[in-house]
Amino acid sequence: MPSPEAKTARSGLDPLWRVLRTVRAAITVGFYLIVAPSGYVPFALFCLFWRGEPHARARILHRVSARGVRIMHWWLRTFRIIHFDWREVDLGLPAGPCVVVANHPTQLDPTAMMATLVHGCTIVKPSVYRRWLLRPLLEGAMHFEGPSLDPMSIDHVLTSALDRLRAGMHLFVFPEGTRSQEGKLHEFGRIAFEIACRARAPLVSIALRCEPCYLSRETPLFRPPARMPRLFMERLAVDDPESCGGDSRVLRERVESRYRKWIADGMPAIAAKR
Repeated sequence: MPSPEAKTARSGLDPLWRVLRTVRAAITVGFYLIVAPSGYVPFALFCLFWRGEPHARARILHRVSARGVRIMHWWLRTFRIIHFDWREVDLGLPAGPCVVVANHPTQLDPTAMMATLVHGCTIVKPSVYRRWLLRPLLEGAMHFEGPSLDPMSIDHVLTSALDRLRAGMHLFVFPEGTRSQEGKLHEFGRIAFEIACRARAPLVSIALRCEPCYLSRETPLFRPPARMPRLFMERLAVDDPESCGGDSRVLRERVESRYRKWIADGMPAIAAKR
């Protein structure tokens, strides 16, 4: 255990570490703005000129995207902005396609999922999906638009999700729909659980935690903590929809209550409990 003197010395350096991490974050954002167009153009041209089978195109884009976000996370680790290493994650996913749900504490959760799952697609908010620069890339990788205010849009979401699962892809969803508040959980939406029930696919619950909290609603990019943040990803449970009688409401309540208990227990490391 560190001595009181060591703790005092470390806390005295906290403002310096925060400033250094803020500068590194600013450099990273600037570098991204310079490099991003060079990554966008090949993706866009590939989607435009591809004449093969759409699922094959999506798998190629998934692999390229996974490689890209892994490089991004390597950069963030190396620059000591936030640590996440997909190689340290062992989710033990069931064989074949499955629906993956997770809580949503940070802005990096989607890229962490992409880096780990590789062949995973997701539901995208309509406001993001309809941006004219992003839509061709999202469509090419077979991500699809989430439900709008029109109740009929639910059928399109379910049809799109079942198509991806039949093609052997994983589907990952953040059922809160937005980032969590620190130490809390928003009410879960039902759509991921309905998809799992209709597809009769295993539903895998993933626990995400960031210590100390960063890139959340309370701690944005340019207000980093002094200590190096680490993003952890672990499997919380696997549920067979048939064990709930194929009822998505029952499945949602079971999974949400499990997450709430995990958070109430202080978000312990899952591996330590096994």
